[in-house]
Amino acid sequence: MTPTRAWVLLALAGWSAAAAAYSVLARASAGTTVVLVALGPLVAGLVQAHRQHRTVLARLDRQRVLLDRQTAILESHAVRSEQRVARVDEHVEGLADLGPSLATDLDALRTTLDALPHREEFDAKFRATAADIITRTRKGVAVDLLLTFRQLEALHNLYALGGVDRPMPPTRGWASSPDLLLLLATLVEREEPGLIVECGSGTSTLWLGMLLRRFEIKGRVVSLEHHEPFVESAWATVLRHDLAEYVEVRYAPLEPVELDGTTYQWYSRRAWDHLDGIGLLFVDGPPGELGRHARFPAFPLLVDRLTPEAVVVLDDLIRPDEQEVLERWLAARPGYHADRVSLEKNAALLRRTSPPAQGRTS
Repeated sequence: MTPTRAWVLLALAGWSAAAAAYSVLARASAGTTVVLVALGPLVAGLVQAHRQHRTVLARLDRQRVLLDRQTAILESHAVRSEQRVARVDEHVEGLADLGPSLATDLDALRTTLDALPHREEFDAKFRATAADIITRTRKGVAVDLLLTFRQLEALHNLYALGGVDRPMPPTRGWASSPDLLLLLATLVEREEPGLIVECGSGTSTLWLGMLLRRFEIKGRVVSLEHHEPFVESAWATVLRHDLAEYVEVRYAPLEPVELDGTTYQWYSRRAWDHLDGIGLLFVDGPPGELGRHARFPAFPLLVDRLTPEAVVVLDDLIRPDEQEVLERWLAARPGYHADRVSLEKNAALLRRTSPPAQGRTS
């Protein structure tokens, strides 16, 4: 039931009750009572009309409020539009003032260029330089694509050679590149080293252990790592690949060592002092930011622990620091020679020079 209808019924009932009460109290005649009762619907109609009038007035008030709000918004937009138009007019006036000046400056520049005595020569050199830049860019892109393709080839061959049956850690960047890992795999297969010592740990640690297992070589890998979290990470990877029988990652904190009057930071002697019979020494640490020639101690400290047929692999020969380290190694040990290998980061293979025919010396 709507509120208006309730009020109508209430008014009708109230009028009827009032008419009956009046007739009883005033002892009105029957005709008067009938007239009073008959006026009930009229009173109810007046009440209904009053309620509807109030409803209409309330609706009109709400519409007026909304209209006032919209009017205020429109007035605000009108003010902003006027302000924008004023700013545009200012910019237009500024451009109008700038136009003649700009045209004059362009004409002067054009006249100056036309008056240059070597303009044709300048244009020719400019075109030649642009063509040279385009050519070198194309060559650079082609070289990068070729290098990437070569790494993919090496990685494919490495997976085939290593018999990989599960995901392996990523290569390149800080990790060893596929072409270097393939070189190490070839050396392991051909030389069958009984002991591999690795300066620094990483992707190569896992691959060296897998290659020993793949080729059924009775040997092991000892990786020296100075960063303890890397030791834990490398060891977890070794366990996931069931290589604990072939790989040992040793925590070897850096300590000062003096060689030829220079102090270096190198792996703690306790980690490598008892290692003998090294068939493959892979030098890929410590990191170069430790100082100049940071990897120099590897060869002078471990050279007497190498087998006569041992191979020393020095990584990152693309850097001048490692190139200088290699030259110092060779100068200190004339009995060794180096073969430089062209790789993504370049490398060098050091071997003992073949001894005279009358015998071999260690």
